[in-house]
Amino acid sequence: MANFSGEPFLRYFILPELFTNIGRFIHNNIEEKGGIGAILQFFKSESGGFMVENLVILFLFIVGLCLGSFLNVLVYRLPRKRSLLWPPSSCPHCQHRLAASDLIPLVSHLWLKGRCRYCQQPISLSYFMIELITGIFTVVWVVHFRNEPGGELWRLFLGYLLIVIAIIDLKTYLIPNDLIYPALLGGLIYRWSQGELQSALIGALVGGGLLFSIYLLYPKGMGMGDIKLLTLLGVFLGGYGVLQALFWSSLSGVIILVPLVLSGRIRRQQPVPFAPFLALGTFVVLFWG
Repeated sequence: MANFSGEPFLRYFILPELFTNIGRFIHNNIEEKGGIGAILQFFKSESGGFMVENLVILFLFIVGLCLGSFLNVLVYRLPRKRSLLWPPSSCPHCQHRLAASDLIPLVSHLWLKGRCRYCQQPISLSYFMIELITGIFTVVWVVHFRNEPGGELWRLFLGYLLIVIAIIDLKTYLIPNDLIYPALLGGLIYRWSQGELQSALIGALVGGGLLFSIYLLYPKGMGMGDIKLLTLLGVFLGGYGVLQALFWSSLSGVIILVPLVLSGRIRRQQPVPFAPFLALGTFVVLFWG
């Protein structure tokens, strides 16, 4: 970790100017311009060009990593019906309480070579990957919607939610109702507040109804959790958007699963979690749909 006492240029020149400009910007400009794009444009024009813009993006990447660390807590504790607040994080093998130095996103996993500091048992690579994916997703969202109003925050929320659901489904073949129902209610309230309740209800009927029809025809091919998830996606994406998400998720499933089946790595009748593919398809729609 960097020691500011050894970085006088940053400490005495860049940081004071940066904080002064942030305060001035929030006070004078944010209500008029709005959005992440206004923030980056302000930094670009008044605080040292692209260097400071890159510092902001780096900062947001770090924020994304920290959020990814919290998503790891959700992934581990929700299926086990454990409190999200207590007890503090511990090794899943020896149950030793982890120190702050063990919980630095990405860095701790690399420094400890993917093993617990106390019992030397391997720690799942998924912790590292969730943090990395969340950090990258955050930066892509910021860059892609830099000129969009704050209403695009729902895409960020939905992306984080899908990361958690996809990993839980991948590990347990379950999609927790503790995530689906609050998000479904929140999505309906949000779309209603935007005057888009009709579109949300149509999307829910299209998404949930389509998968439910498949479930009636082939009960073993689809779980109720997938139906609820596509209903949720329909609320946020609308009827056309949820059909796009289903198309891209099915296409990604074919591209990934067919080679695995042909190579014998998975059996033809082996259950396959569908939420990760729904997440991939939805990410396409969120950014390019």
